Amino acid sequence: MDGPFAFDAWVYDWPMLTGDEHTPFALRALRARETAETASGATRQRLSRSALFAYWNALRGDAYDLDVIERFVRRADGKIPCVRRGLVRYTGTTLQYRGAILVNEAFLERLARFEEVVANVAEETYGRRPLWIRHYGAYSCRTSRNRAHRLSEHALGNALDVVGFDFGPADDAATLPEGLPERLSRAFQVRVLRHWGAEKGVAAIHARFLRTITERLINRGDVFRGMIGPGHRDHADHFHFDMSPWRYIRL
Repeated sequence: MDGPFAFDAWVYDWPMLTGDEHTPFALRALRARETAETASGATRQRLSRSALFAYWNALRGDAYDLDVIERFVRRADGKIPCVRRGLVRYTGTTLQYRGAILVNEAFLERLARFEEVVANVAEETYGRRPLWIRHYGAYSCRTSRNRAHRLSEHALGNALDVVGFDFGPADDAATLPEGLPERLSRAFQVRVLRHWGAEKGVAAIHARFLRTITERLINRGDVFRGMIGPGHRDHADHFHFDMSPWRYIRL
């Protein structure tokens, strides 16, 4: 390592990768493990910060299309270089979002896995899945809070802010979990703000539901890398989930 973002590697002749160069060729190069094994000689390559993260994630088997986009930006004109290419409207697969969200296509697979986790935990806890995932949205062209030099993952459509979950009444023929209070056979809401820290009564069941979801997301390496919640400033009322190039958890 020669300086904070230099990287020694056995490589092919890569172009320098920037936010506008996340091409299929670049992704194939980043994903090619044989790069480090078959190149004829060592090449000192000073990679951009984004390319370094992308290369490392690819080598450890977690390549992701948006890793090559530069997050650290300083522009004299003050404009935010958001990426709108590849954005799609998404309403959900296993579960439905209350209002379509605008996300990058690369993020869809991660959201589908998230929905599966929520559905499984909901069935274990309440005997049924939620009708809706409540959210504050996904795509938003802005920098990271308190870090004006860094793009928010929202600026790439690579993040989702989850407020809570809405449940409908249980079916008459449904078998509910043993010990579930009768009132939870009716419609109810679970909210991060009201229930994350709850310790008593029905609210404590909702807290267990939320905490079980986050525990399973942490234990899985194929859903999200970034997970922020009430333990982080400005997130008392929602979870922030993203696929940033680095792993960061503060719930």
